[in-house]
Amino acid sequence: MTFRIRSSGKLPPLNDLSKQEQNVQQLILQGKSNKQIAEELFISLSTVKTHITNIYNKLQVSGRKELLQRHQN
Repeated sequence: MTFRIRSSGKLPPLNDLSKQEQNVQQLILQGKSNKQIAEELFISLSTVKTHITNIYNKLQVSGRKELLQRHQN
């Protein structure tokens, strides 16, 4: 048996994201590139990509554009 969770369209609470994911999200919302985020947070580009994947999964968005749209609502 499979159950499906209905999305209310609201973002999960911010504290569902780790502190570093919150940092990455804020930099994305500021329009920074992955490379700029890596340089600013002193982490590898690969780590930035991992954080972004985690953010997208937790917030149920498919990319930067959707993240920006949902954050503005």
